[in-house]
Amino acid sequence: MEGTFELLGPIELLQLLSQARQTGVFQVPGGEVYLERGQPVHAEYKNQVGREGLFQILALKEGTFRFLVGERAKQSSLEGSLDNYLLQAIRFLDAHLDLSPFDQVQLTDAHRTTHLTLSPEEFELLRHMGKPISLFDLAAVSGVSSEVVNLNISRLARLGLVQIIPRTPRTVRLVVGRLEGSSAACIDTQLLRAWRSHYGPFTQVQVRTEERILLLSVEAKSNLGPQLLLSPEALLFHNLRVGQEVLVWPAL
Repeated sequence: MEGTFELLGPIELLQLLSQARQTGVFQVPGGEVYLERGQPVHAEYKNQVGREGLFQILALKEGTFRFLVGERAKQSSLEGSLDNYLLQAIRFLDAHLDLSPFDQVQLTDAHRTTHLTLSPEEFELLRHMGKPISLFDLAAVSGVSSEVVNLNISRLARLGLVQIIPRTPRTVRLVVGRLEGSSAACIDTQLLRAWRSHYGPFTQVQVRTEERILLLSVEAKSNLGPQLLLSPEALLFHNLRVGQEVLVWPAL
């Protein structure tokens, strides 16, 4: 088995070899990773041995590789599951996908998570993914900020633990909150970015209450989650109350 990293990178290739429980050596120019029944036992890359050498190989974006079946390492510098090393590497590389808060996410294999060393945020997010849930709703139910949700979901998706299901931006249900010092309504930055990416530029949103539809100028604010923030004057003028749920969509 040999080729280039044009279609699959070292992370994806080592995952395939691990799932097939292969024993042998994965070689790249300047380095190699030895596997025993799919688990890494030794890595070396340009005089960096063990975890550091493995991370350098996983970070490669281009180049060639080959896998020699049956080759065994003469020394051991790694222990534990490949999944754990891949998760550490993805955190190290800080790789994130281009996600929309409207995209749905679902856990693909709960059994693989039992031997992973997860961060508190990753564990909390996985806890809410028994069925498909949008990233926007996931941030709301988990209490984790939308930026942290996207970063952690990107890592888990790269590892193959979760599946991303792209969805078209839609109307959202937000909770009215109070904001000092702004004449415009404020909503989550990622929510506004997703709408504008799909529908084009706009500066106002429509807000539906139980009795009427309002037209409000809008600004972005980071990590608001499922909130629509208004100044005290705007709350009074539009007869809205803190904690009230409303439907919001772009005014096009």
